[in-house]
Parts: sequence; structure tokens; C-alpha cells
Amino acid sequence: MFDKRRIRKNGLSAQALVLSTVERSSFSSNSWRKYDYVLEVRPEGRAPFQAQLQETFYIIESKPKEADLLQVKYDPKTLQVIFDLEGDPRYDVEAMNRRSAQMNWETHNRRAQGMSMPPGESPFAAAVAAAAAAAAAAAAAAAAASGASTGPRGDRIEALERLARLRDSGAISPEEFQALKADLMRGSS
Repeated sequence: MFDKRRIRKNGLSAQALVLSTVERSSFSSNSWRKYDYVLEVRPEGRAPFQAQLQETFYIIESKPKEADLLQVKYDPKTLQVIFDLEGDPRYDVEAMNRRSAQMNWETHNRRAQGMSMPPGESPFAAAVAAAAAAAAAAAAAAAAASGASTGPRGDRIEALERLARLRDSGAISPEEFQALKADLMRGSS
């Protein structure tokens, strides 16, 4: 517990790719579940490294899943890692509410000015597309900075990130994601 506080206060920020997530036990409390994560942490100016993390989430809370790219904080000496999900609208309810309010305000203003959304485009779809583009740009920048995109392993990670974006945007189902991910992992071994 004290390590987490110390890392949250003094740790360095980095992006991380969730490589795997496993629910530790289905016999935890009715409201909380414990998860084991394996992450590939991509610190700026340093080689990527793998880290294991145990975290507890409220049962109805949105939690990181495989192939998610997210922010973490880490201790450069021990390489201990914690999630830094504050402000990420995928996991932070307050950030999600702020983003929803902003989107509602933008939609209201467009309608008040007599403007309509392009056919087939909703404010939500536009926000998803913008978030996916921002995540892709951040991942490309992190990969270029760390050199992780070179070689077969980097190609596999990039393909996994693309699959996650497709799953998150609703272009493919979670079942299709799992099947494509399994094919990708088999083809890379």
C-alpha cells in the first residue's frame, strides 16, 4: 500500500500495453474483484519492460482489458508499476461525465446554429474516431521513441493494438477479437 502511494506521488509516467488480464478468484466479495495484469511498459528514453500488477476493481467498474494502451506510473529503480487511470474517460467516471457533457454541449450548439451532423455520424462516433486516432498517434510516437516497432515483436504489438481499436469502436465483436488475437499469436511464435 505504501509503495503504491510512493509511486503515485514520485513515480515516472509511461504508456503501457495490457498483454494479459486474469481474474484472480471468483470467490471475492460481491462488490469487488481482484485481477492479475501483465503489462508492457514503454517509458520514454528507456527500453520497454514487462511488469506484473495486481489490482482490485469494483465489479461494475470499467477496467483495463487485453490490448488496451493506457497510462501507468513506475518506480525506475524497482520497476514496480501502478495504473494511472485518472482523467482517462474509459476508466475515470468523472472524466467520462465531463466528456459526455462537452459532447452534449457541442451537439446542442450545432443544432442551435442550424447545423446537422454529417449522415451516419453521431457525436459519439466522432469522439470514438478522435480517441482512436489520438491513441494511434500516441502509440506510434511511443514506439518510434523506444524503437519497439522494429522487428516481428513490434509488428505483433502494433497489430494487437489495431485489433483492440477495432474491438473498442465496435467494428469487430469481442469474440472476433479473441479469434483474431489467437491467430496473430499463433502466427508470431
